[in-house]
Amino acid sequence: MTRIAERDLPRGTALVTMALAACAGAVDLLAFAGLGGVFAGVVTGNLVVAGAGIGTGGFGKIGSAVLATAGFTAGLVAWSRLWRRRPRAILGQLAAEFAVLAVVAGGWLAARGRPGPVAAQLLLVLLATAMGGQSITALRLHSVTTYMTGMITGALHDLVTGRSADPLAALRQIAALVAGAMLASAVFVVARGAVALLPAGLVAAAIVVRLLGERAAARRRRTVR
Repeated sequence: MTRIAERDLPRGTALVTMALAACAGAVDLLAFAGLGGVFAGVVTGNLVVAGAGIGTGGFGKIGSAVLATAGFTAGLVAWSRLWRRRPRAILGQLAAEFAVLAVVAGGWLAARGRPGPVAAQLLLVLLATAMGGQSITALRLHSVTTYMTGMITGALHDLVTGRSADPLAALRQIAALVAGAMLASAVFVVARGAVALLPAGLVAAAIVVRLLGERAAARRRRTVR
């Protein structure tokens, strides 16, 4: 399939990155509420948790924070290397993330939403790996889905300096992340065993939108020719 430049898919790309931000919100809610009280996609938060544990002698969450950070780093490296020569192969990167999240969903369902300590740590690492990979995919889509502090910083800087091409982009991403966390929290309370299906479902939606967008863009290019 011919890879399409991102400027040819403005609407599709915005929808994809919003779905991924919602996924990140859902993943972090799942990790924090169900897998040890740490985050899958917020390295800063995990470093603070680890530092607090060391400083106060509360060592219970340090291991989880370290594992989540290691998983996130592994995802960054894997997605960077696997697609370093094909950075625009977005569908492949999304498919890989979906596969990891599907494994997590299967493990969560098998444990009926209450995995044991070892299984919980494994699921946490997989979630963090998926978020690291997603961060690379978002970077290649010229967006942010997990690092909202950086997005707010960049958006405000661009707004003040008059460089912002899309001043609403940051608001869309933040709103999507919060919406994903809200939806996941509601599902967690009402149907805990099914909450892990939400992140995979959101990435599946992103894949469909991206696929349709690439096909539409390819048709437009053929028409122009």
